[in-house]
Amino acid sequence: MKSSSTDKATEEYLDVFHKSASFRVVPFDERAAIELAAITREAIGGGDLRAGADITRATLKFDRQIIAIARVECETTIYSDDAGMRSIGDALGVNVIPTYDLPTPPAQQTRLPFETPAPGDDCRGA
Repeated sequence: MKSSSTDKATEEYLDVFHKSASFRVVPFDERAAIELAAITREAIGGGDLRAGADITRATLKFDRQIIAIARVECETTIYSDDAGMRSIGDALGVNVIPTYDLPTPPAQQTRLPFETPAPGDDCRGA
């Protein structure tokens, strides 16, 4: 089977994440599935399945899976610009921070391309 450029890009992104000390890629495993079942049961009992978010059932399922994984991995914060994820996170006690709320990193200082005058040169051109 021939690999597409999308497959290659996905592999490259995953490679970056796996090598980074800032990210962990974890599976949706049995513990996360059990947590997801508990989240779903809690939502059904509370009567607000979508936690006030205007999202599809499929999106709700994926967002809850992400929250379930975060919970079993003892993570308390998710970074996402998705408003639905924020609503669900708020309802389930997971802090969801949008990227636009992140501090802007300081600009890198670069060397300026000034020429240094030779010893004895007059800076006024005289």
